Amino acid sequence: MFNEEVLEFIKIKEELAHHCSSTIAKEMALALEPMIDYKMIQASLDETAEAVRSWQTEIEQPLSGTRDIRESCQKSRKDFILTREALWDVYITIGAYKRMAKFFHTKYIEYPLLSLWMQEMPNTDRIEQRFRRVFDDKGELLDTASPKLTSLRNTITKTRERIKHDIQAILHDKDNQKYFQDAIITQRNNRYVIPVKQEYRQYFDGLIHDRSATGQTLYIEPMRLVNLNNELQEAIIGEEQEVLRIYKELSALVKQHSNDLMDACEKVSHIEFVYGKAKLAIAQKAVQATLSEGREVNLMRARHPLIPINQVVPTDIRLGMDYRVLLITGSNTGGKTVSLKTLGLLALMNQSGLFIPADTGSILPIFHNIFADIGDEQSIEASLSTFSAHMTQVITIIKHCGPNDLVLLDELGSGTDPEEGSALAVSILEFFRQKGVLMMVSTHYNELKNYAYHTDGIENGHVEFDERTLKPTYRLHIGVAGSSHALSIASRLGLPKEIVNRARDYKSKFGSSEMELVLSDLNEQLRKASDRERSLKKELDETRRMRGQLEKEKKQFNEKRKQILLKTQEEAEALKRSLRVEGESIIKQLKSQFSETNKDKRQIAIQEARKGISNVHVPNVPVDDERNDISLDTLKIGDIVFVTTLRSLGSVLGIKGNRVTVDINGLTATVKLSELQSTTREESNKIKRENNAPQPKSRKRAGSSMVQRQKEVRTEINILGQTVDEATVSVSRFIDQALLGGVNQVRIIHGKGSGALREGVHNYLRTLPHVAHFETAGYDEGGAGATNVVLK
Repeated sequence: MFNEEVLEFIKIKEELAHHCSSTIAKEMALALEPMIDYKMIQASLDETAEAVRSWQTEIEQPLSGTRDIRESCQKSRKDFILTREALWDVYITIGAYKRMAKFFHTKYIEYPLLSLWMQEMPNTDRIEQRFRRVFDDKGELLDTASPKLTSLRNTITKTRERIKHDIQAILHDKDNQKYFQDAIITQRNNRYVIPVKQEYRQYFDGLIHDRSATGQTLYIEPMRLVNLNNELQEAIIGEEQEVLRIYKELSALVKQHSNDLMDACEKVSHIEFVYGKAKLAIAQKAVQATLSEGREVNLMRARHPLIPINQVVPTDIRLGMDYRVLLITGSNTGGKTVSLKTLGLLALMNQSGLFIPADTGSILPIFHNIFADIGDEQSIEASLSTFSAHMTQVITIIKHCGPNDLVLLDELGSGTDPEEGSALAVSILEFFRQKGVLMMVSTHYNELKNYAYHTDGIENGHVEFDERTLKPTYRLHIGVAGSSHALSIASRLGLPKEIVNRARDYKSKFGSSEMELVLSDLNEQLRKASDRERSLKKELDETRRMRGQLEKEKKQFNEKRKQILLKTQEEAEALKRSLRVEGESIIKQLKSQFSETNKDKRQIAIQEARKGISNVHVPNVPVDDERNDISLDTLKIGDIVFVTTLRSLGSVLGIKGNRVTVDINGLTATVKLSELQSTTREESNKIKRENNAPQPKSRKRAGSSMVQRQKEVRTEINILGQTVDEATVSVSRFIDQALLGGVNQVRIIHGKGSGALREGVHNYLRTLPHVAHFETAGYDEGGAGATNVVLK
């Protein structure tokens, strides 16, 4: 028993139906019932979560124009001939089924639970292919639906053309024109006729089919058209019979596949229903609740789903851990009833596989029954309740409730003498407390507040009332009872001040006045504490936001700094290359100034010029702050290091004195210990992942590592079309890469031409200390157009 009517769950189901895309899914929404099986509820919620993810991430959803074909399938089983509209609905629905099945077949990993519904979908290719040969894209019967239909429709078209041609000839005959009322072609009894004036009937040979309302015009079928009209009618009747035969054939095909179609209809409709639940969750900004395996209720910023989002006040409801009964007090119209309904309605939604409008992390148990006695005059079903009516409901609940149930009672004990009503209410609360049910009760009785303060398992709570504005805030506070604020509300509504003041005087004489003062003071302290808490939370959120902003700005600053440094280095490298080219030009000029007899002096001058150029300093990008210098004591083979001079990461292959051999991307380089620094954690993990990645089998042989590295380095460069200065830079970089890769012989292709490019390259090679010798390539290697270089 779930008291859906009292909690207005039908309105939730109606809203859910509004978000469903098909007729069957809407019916499923209106028939939705809460469940009590843990696995079924969890599976339903998880399906809804997958559909929510689909709505939020997929560009196109798998929902596309299914129709309700259940009646058509049932009629076909009784050998009814289905109409064109019904057959068309079957056809487009089959297409929608296939598209949905294809979507979930390709999205099985993303939506595993929903994809299970599309597994073992029946094969409808045969019926779909037959329908495709019958209907066009707009659902009209194709002329080619059958050979006979093609022939009949061709006959109809040609016969109509012949009839219209003969009629036009009759109408345009000058001798006949005086007979006609209007020179138009019309039809009577599905036969083509001509309007003829009554007075000329005896002059126009034909069959009369109709007379105008005035009697002045006769609709006559000319005798020369009788045979053609007969042929047309015969073809039209034949067409109707053939269309009926085709519909009968298709209906039989539907009957043959009706079981498969009904099975597919059930599966697809379930998917559409789940997507409707997801759409409702998005509209309500709802989340998936965590199912409690015990009896814990913890709703965080829960919202009543039937109150507009821009008007509802979120509330926190806790129940089932330290206490099982929550007693809510407070002013009228302050939100007590809304709090009761919020808990009951969200519990129903959760056990129906729906998301709840609350914050993530909210927890709800599974209730076997939800009993509610809520007299809410704002509800369309509710009415003013008498004490007898309330007691009747409470007695029914007492007879049927158990420890796994939720009980919601509004204004317990009201409607009778306050002393008897409060005593009876305390006794009823004690019964439910001993029964062990989870319970939420609203009341105005001070005796119940006092009872809750002194009884284990029961907790007081109240809906907040702002005495400064004399208006309720609708916030629920647990731990302190509240006052009814009847006098304040009456004053705000316009009750004369002298009456209100007199009532306060009378109240001060009652025994409960001291308790009211204590409650008022506690509530004021609670309000101030809540205000401070909200203020602190706001400051904390602002602090977190500012910290995040600072972290973001710091990251952006570091990235910009690195970009500037890299750009500066690139410019410096370009400057160095420019200086080298300019230096070579100077050297060339020096060579021309020295005589052959001063060869040694000339060579010294050249070397000094080159030395000056080589000493040009290019600033390096500062290393990461996390890197540190490496000592020989801590360095070992296999360590990941950062080579500062090459600005690259590498793995240590060997250590010899103060020289370290490093593998950099498959290339071997020997550097000084002072050129090495430690790596950051991210860089080290990156190199290790790359080293652990599967390698081709040919790379696994120890003896082939150097050969493989040499294969990865170019052994030939083509500088055709470059100037001597450009070629010098290209050859310099090429030689450096070859040396780093362990290659000892390379070839430079410069072409023959005038010989100036070859001469410039040769002059430059003579200045390089790592060049052992060079020579013009052999005839089969390019001859005078290439140069072979042997490196030291």
